[in-house]
Amino acid sequence: MKFKKLLFATFLLFGIGVYAQQTFPPDEVIVGTFIGKTIPLRDYAIQEENHDQSIKEIKLVSNRSRYNPQVNSNALPNGIEQNVQKGFGEIQTRAIEQNFIGASSSESGFVPPDPTGAAGPNHYVHSVNSIVKIFSKTGTLLVGPVALGTFLGISSNSGDPIVMYDQLADRWFVSEFGSLNNSLAIGVSETNDPTGAYNVYQYSFGSFPDYPHYSVWHDAYYLTANIGTTNKVYAVERDVMLAGGASPKIVGFPLPGSTQNTNTVLSPEPANLLGTNFPANAPGYVTYLQDDGWSGVSFDHLKVWEIDLDWTNTGNSTISAPLEIPTDPFNSVFAPFGSGDVQQPGTGQKIDMIGGVISYAANYRSFAGHNSWVITFNTDIDNNDTSGIRWIELRNDASNPWSIFQEGTYAPADGNSRFMGSAGMDAAGNIGLAFNVASGTLQAAIRYTGRFDGDPLGQMTVAETEIVPGAGVQTFTNRFGDYSHLTMDPDNFTFWHTAEYFSSNNNWRTQIAAFTLSGGFAKDVGVNALIQPVNGLLTNAETVEVSIRNFGTASQSNIPLELRVDGNLMASETFSGTVTAGSTATYTFAQTVDLSTSGQTYSIEVRTNLSGDEFPANDPFTKDITNLLANDVGAIEITAPISGSGLGNETIIATIKNFGAASQSNFNVQYVIDGGTAVVETFTGPIASEQEMTYSFTQTADFSTLGTYNVTVSTSLGGDGNSSNDAVSTVIENILCQPSMDCSFGDGFQLVSIAEINNPSGCEGYGDFTNLIANLAPDSTNDLTVTTGYGDQFVKVWIDFNDDSIFTANEVVVNNVVIAPGQGSGTYTVTMDLVVPAGAAIGPHRMRAKTNWDGPVPNDACEETNFGETEDYTANIGTLGVDDFSVRNGNLIITSEGNKQYEVSLTTAYDGAAYLAIYNMLGQQLKVKMIDKLGDSYKARLDMSEAASGVYIVRVGGKDTKSFKTGRIIVE
Repeated sequence: MKFKKLLFATFLLFGIGVYAQQTFPPDEVIVGTFIGKTIPLRDYAIQEENHDQSIKEIKLVSNRSRYNPQVNSNALPNGIEQNVQKGFGEIQTRAIEQNFIGASSSESGFVPPDPTGAAGPNHYVHSVNSIVKIFSKTGTLLVGPVALGTFLGISSNSGDPIVMYDQLADRWFVSEFGSLNNSLAIGVSETNDPTGAYNVYQYSFGSFPDYPHYSVWHDAYYLTANIGTTNKVYAVERDVMLAGGASPKIVGFPLPGSTQNTNTVLSPEPANLLGTNFPANAPGYVTYLQDDGWSGVSFDHLKVWEIDLDWTNTGNSTISAPLEIPTDPFNSVFAPFGSGDVQQPGTGQKIDMIGGVISYAANYRSFAGHNSWVITFNTDIDNNDTSGIRWIELRNDASNPWSIFQEGTYAPADGNSRFMGSAGMDAAGNIGLAFNVASGTLQAAIRYTGRFDGDPLGQMTVAETEIVPGAGVQTFTNRFGDYSHLTMDPDNFTFWHTAEYFSSNNNWRTQIAAFTLSGGFAKDVGVNALIQPVNGLLTNAETVEVSIRNFGTASQSNIPLELRVDGNLMASETFSGTVTAGSTATYTFAQTVDLSTSGQTYSIEVRTNLSGDEFPANDPFTKDITNLLANDVGAIEITAPISGSGLGNETIIATIKNFGAASQSNFNVQYVIDGGTAVVETFTGPIASEQEMTYSFTQTADFSTLGTYNVTVSTSLGGDGNSSNDAVSTVIENILCQPSMDCSFGDGFQLVSIAEINNPSGCEGYGDFTNLIANLAPDSTNDLTVTTGYGDQFVKVWIDFNDDSIFTANEVVVNNVVIAPGQGSGTYTVTMDLVVPAGAAIGPHRMRAKTNWDGPVPNDACEETNFGETEDYTANIGTLGVDDFSVRNGNLIITSEGNKQYEVSLTTAYDGAAYLAIYNMLGQQLKVKMIDKLGDSYKARLDMSEAASGVYIVRVGGKDTKSFKTGRIIVE
């Protein structure tokens, strides 16, 4: 995505699914420009960091910044997604095979990194915005970091890299934005050595080709990108590139019948071939999700198009009408891109995980009787921006078109979002899924899970495994890697994955990991599922049925089994049948178990005890089974409204769960606010056993007054067997809007200075500096000095004179003054007039300053724009005397003397009693003392030896004056 710099083939004996359908010709043919052949990359020395100083600073507004909220209020799943896998898989697999650092912000200096990489026979090639590094497959750095532009021999270094290993040709593919206008640059290695030379091509498009994704296919490299306002797919003339030809073509096709995703980016995904097998004459495939929350979409589904290419006569090439494949309901609509979706610990700054797109890459593998295509995307599981990963395996064969073989949503119920997933399938049909995980209590980390072919459909059964834990958060921008990248080793069994995390606060790093689900052992069996019993009304003689998997390569018979309940051995029996390699079998114990205590949860463990088992870690399987009460419902979460600004008459929405065994209907639900009168309504249902449903109260509640509200939602069911889970409470706060924009490229305020306020600040997005006060007189014109780090900044300031927390047109005191029109990155300082009207209300009021890049600040002080910043201060309106002006016009100097000791000096004509006060960044006063004047200055020594590291405000003023001077100190 766009960013600015901060700092041959084995043919099978079957074809593909064919069905009568309308086809469409291409609408665009582009001829590539051959840039030339690069020098061998191995000639670049290994560098400790990237010292390329030619990197351009780019500021482009992407299509993804457009946002339409969910337009269909009746879109399914209507709150709670019902097919969520809420439990963790338990199957243990071998330890991670490789796990090493990829790149870091100190090497790249770009945000976000957009990590990508691929493994070949002997190398792993890794790229981020905007460098490339080449490793051995054990993590030894061989080349880099080298700037991508240098790597490809082009004059730009603009990012959005994609790296692929073309297993059919044993070549490497590296791409990024090109140096031509609206272009992409593609480099294909001359040999199978990625450290050698590359033939480089550029293609220019009618609009900027943002968010480019590629795939390897037998007849082309396929490309999708966020180009203009129309969904398109391109086929790149792969054979010419592989031969180093001069003019490879790109053929562009529309995607007929697709509804555009106005939420973030236009981002279909092409099928990417894993392995070297494919059906003869297989067409290219492209898929795109369609969410019924979008305008013009009536049901949740995938669309799939087929592309047939004729490189001799490109006009004969065609794309099909879409095949529509209904899915289980999902919600791909998250918060607007740029505002963040995923919370982080200890900061209000969220990070973006990008909804409404299919994750890179959509990996395809061909088997003897069918073809599988694994597709993943983020889905909001609770209508509250908690993300799970919807994964879908499509299958087709010689007679049947694509259809869903299985689908699931991976979202263990631990409150964490799982996002930025990337999945693939090995040659045994096992699926590996790697992803990021984060929440308000968990720093962004990288983990993986998976499933074995033959496991219960729709379930990720492999125990979630950490690749690398998070060690920091990002506070200066919401931008996070716009994709992660899982690829397959040419051995067809090892998954390689790279993604972003934070190695420390505001320092990103990428990790490269290799893992396998195939153990490589001959003798290895284990229990992979408990089939019976399940939660319900249970008895004292329950049958236990399990699934046994042969993880090894040799068939196994006469497998001993142990059954335990709550740790107590109940049976030792033997499965006497044979389980062939890679397959499963079921076994039912002759011994039944007593699970008859109503309301009790039992821990059932079954394990194999095969003599000589080479990997015992996957022998056991444990599952909790509950003897449900017949009648038991309750409220488990209040999902709306949520704390924020601009609350009014709001709909209270809660999640209701049937904890019991019997289906329930027509019971009372109610809410109470601050202990007031209960609002009672009827939940008509029905709600099935253990189902969760969203209930929206018909009667709204008034949250328009700023402040906090204690809200309780409860259920009332006659004969409810457990009242302890009936109610749930939350605190909802109506706060003044805090619009946060992207200031990571220098936009916004680096200094605000007026009267007593002299505030050099960083990139906060939104900064609450209301502890800083400017004393201003009615009917006065005041100098406001602003410094910014990017040109074309429009500045607007309001003072909320009537203290109603609404900034209106008659409260504007600086109206869209433009700083450095037409300029880009740099440091620009302008002093402008801030005019306080004659009738301004006396007393302290909130003063809001906003910037916007490349256009006026909107009239709505709460509106968030693409680039800019918001900072709030306090303006104290009152009559100022001579002494006030004497203090205000004084010169405050703070000198560090080391060891957390400082000298403070205020030179002023004021002669009265004066004070020095210290405040933290929360506005809390830490200490204050009176100081004396020596000559023409008030001087004091300031001991901060007991203070924690951080930024502090020093304020010096007259004891009886409104005016004062402020400065900052940094205690290290």
